[in-house]
Amino acid sequence: MLEPDRNTLISALRNVAAYIAKKKGEVTVIAVGGAVNTIYLESRHATHDVDFFNNYLTAADFELVVKGAREAIKRDSRLDESWFNNRTILFIPMDQQKALTEQAFAQQEVIFREGGLTVLAAPWQYAFCCKVDRLAGGGLNSARSYDLDDALQYLNRYLMNRGEAQVPYTTVRQWFSQYSLRWTSANDAVVARVNVAYRARFRLSHDVIV
Repeated sequence: MLEPDRNTLISALRNVAAYIAKKKGEVTVIAVGGAVNTIYLESRHATHDVDFFNNYLTAADFELVVKGAREAIKRDSRLDESWFNNRTILFIPMDQQKALTEQAFAQQEVIFREGGLTVLAAPWQYAFCCKVDRLAGGGLNSARSYDLDDALQYLNRYLMNRGEAQVPYTTVRQWFSQYSLRWTSANDAVVARVNVAYRARFRLSHDVIV
């Protein structure tokens, strides 16, 4: 099955929103991964699913999302059964889920909003750390060809939001500690790759991580 592109995903999310609105609901979820790149940053053509979480999601809200996602499948047979899922919470430690939810709400990067459903982007620094971790071999899955570019996009968005041009190396290390990710010498090598690629990607003469 072909991965859904931006238009397909937006149409599907509109169908979810319409279902939730019809049931007089109002749900907010936080997206992480390829959906953010495809829908919001438009740095990828397609992605296999929309991974979401929200530590404050009630059982009733979750049921609305699940039923809305099924309704979207009825309206578009190109969608996979798990196109809209919350499996990402399996990889987020319980003690991190509340903090990440609060950070996403504070960040307020809305990647989709229509009556009934709002989708926020996960915190950019968290998304960046996940990519660096996977590039360094720390993730459960091996690195993908798009991981480095994703890392650049997330870091760029983080800096744009803060009106900054660089981030201290010590801050990146603090992020890793905050998100319970392990730092090894492999991460230092990835930081060097990020600096080289970021300079080339955004045509800069300075390192972004200093």
